[in-house]
Amino acid sequence: MYLLALLVALPAAAQYTDFVYINDLGGPQEFARRRQELARQLKTGYLILFARVVLPEANHYREDNDFFYYTGLSDPGAVMVMDVGSGKTVIFEPAQNARVKQVYGANLLSMSAEQQGRLGYTDVLPVSSLDDILAFRLGKETDLWLRLSYPDKADGARFETGRDYAAEYTDPYGDPTPGDRAALKKLAERYPAARQRDATAFIDEMRNIKTPQEIAVLRRNGSLSAEGLRQAIAHARPPMYEYQIEAQADYVFRNGGAQGWAYPAIVSSGENINTWHYFSDRRQIQPNELVVFDFAADLDHMTMDITRTFNISGKFTPEQAKWYAVDLEAQKAVIAMLRPGNTYEQAVDAGKAIFEKNGVGKQWTNYPGHFVGLATHDVLMPKGPIKAGQVVTVEPIVEFPEQRMHFRVEDTVLVTDSGPEILSSGVPKEMTDVEKLVGSAK
Repeated sequence: MYLLALLVALPAAAQYTDFVYINDLGGPQEFARRRQELARQLKTGYLILFARVVLPEANHYREDNDFFYYTGLSDPGAVMVMDVGSGKTVIFEPAQNARVKQVYGANLLSMSAEQQGRLGYTDVLPVSSLDDILAFRLGKETDLWLRLSYPDKADGARFETGRDYAAEYTDPYGDPTPGDRAALKKLAERYPAARQRDATAFIDEMRNIKTPQEIAVLRRNGSLSAEGLRQAIAHARPPMYEYQIEAQADYVFRNGGAQGWAYPAIVSSGENINTWHYFSDRRQIQPNELVVFDFAADLDHMTMDITRTFNISGKFTPEQAKWYAVDLEAQKAVIAMLRPGNTYEQAVDAGKAIFEKNGVGKQWTNYPGHFVGLATHDVLMPKGPIKAGQVVTVEPIVEFPEQRMHFRVEDTVLVTDSGPEILSSGVPKEMTDVEKLVGSAK
């Protein structure tokens, strides 16, 4: 960043929306279709969705998932207001002075009418006028649709954001209205006559079934993320540091066009191998130790999730091989059930039967995975009928902490009418193939 920018007090930053980015997901017409479908379900009133407000620390800006899902925009401080009855949408944006535009680029408000139209918006107003509009529209008993549930993010589900908020609430110096809670509180205070209603369930049902454009991006991300893991495992050998394995995959992700990570890399070994979300990655891996490698890219606002377990020296010990085989067999049993006509409960039973057969049934807990999409831990939980268009992980875990053993084979799977499609199949998981891959790079 230019030094001069640090010397000037600036309001919230903004960035130009990438045309290629949104066109990969169907372009303005697709985002308009999503808004119209949501309006059809909500029926009356007004819907308000908020973008994030500030840029993240030392990372690329990634928009609020729900705001992006219905607008295709990535502009800090923006607000979407939709008249549910007519489907008309107005975007409110922070006004930018010349200095802000020079340093960060133009947001939607600062673009020409032609540029706004190319992004699908003809009504763009300064966010300072938002309350003038709402005061006129939000009368007595007007339905005000909001996301009252928590936001999700690339590496966290809604309930995980709720957990983060809880930490703020309990900290004596924490924020009493963290994240989007402040905006919801202000709306309730300023427009008490309006009926606040929660749009989250409607949003989640739409997001759970992926569009053809989203599926295309997920397939690309599956290939890219798998290649990153494949290259990293091929370069893995003792006494390598955990972060060096991460770095090999990260290069492939970034070089292949990914905007970032779906989540921080998990490269665990030794005394850390039984920490499921071990993010430090600073340990030097010793010969014959197991490594759990869980990492994937964030590509065009769509995530991925892949894990492979391997012996850093390239050969599982007999005891390691035994339990790796059990974990893989259970994973395959669950994946085989992922087709319309079955339920997630049936998939659970198929995997659990493998664990029970091998004497580790007590280690099985619920469905071994989660949905994937805009968030790695995407909206809703895998239960009930399995539906085409859902994207879900399968990641059973066998572990023995006292022996420093943890086995996790994870793939991201697209449910299609003809059965499961493993999006992350580009990185081997058959035991002999994994052993051949480890350290094979010259």
